[in-house]
Amino acid sequence: MKNFSKSFLVPTLLLSICFLISSCQSNGSTFAKNVNTSGTPKACYTSSQQKAEALLLDFRAFDQTGGHPASARELAMKGCHAEAAYITERYLVEHKGLAQREVDVLIWHLGQHKAHLGNYEVASLLFLSTLRSPEESAESDNFDWNSYALGSWAFLNKEPIILDQSIDTLRRKAGQRNLINARALIGLRNCFEKPYSLAIAPGACQPPPVVPLQ
Repeated sequence: MKNFSKSFLVPTLLLSICFLISSCQSNGSTFAKNVNTSGTPKACYTSSQQKAEALLLDFRAFDQTGGHPASARELAMKGCHAEAAYITERYLVEHKGLAQREVDVLIWHLGQHKAHLGNYEVASLLFLSTLRSPEESAESDNFDWNSYALGSWAFLNKEPIILDQSIDTLRRKAGQRNLINARALIGLRNCFEKPYSLAIAPGACQPPPVVPLQ
């Protein structure tokens, strides 16, 4: 799966993104109208100049810390997932010099934006494309990214057994990051029939801090 993901799936997704961006820039594009016109909620609106500035930000400022109004992080914190998805697609296509791990993080967050918008088919492909090989997964705290990615995929595709297995694996491996991700997956399991946007959000679906299994 990993070799397929990196050698075929990601380039194919990026080519699809290029096509979508080209289509969205035409005057007749419905998506462009949704993102760039006065129909956009005021909190989500960013100017052409702000978008251009966001594409020049480094990875950390664009995706991790926020601060710039058109950065993906800032838009996501405001709940502007359509706009965050759009600028992330542009960033992936146009920003040069990204490390592979940074690309994976951007693709993961793009998948989350798509899942928030209810586009589960695209989100599922994006989630799977971030799966790591055993060599890439070797980290000092035993962090298990693949179980979290597969559990999230399982929620979108209504595979409760895979989701339960992912939760169990993360809890048995322990480690702070694994337990944080286990908590997120438990939230998805608690609200399995609800939309991703509700099940992943802080609130009734999310459990108290999760303890490791022995």
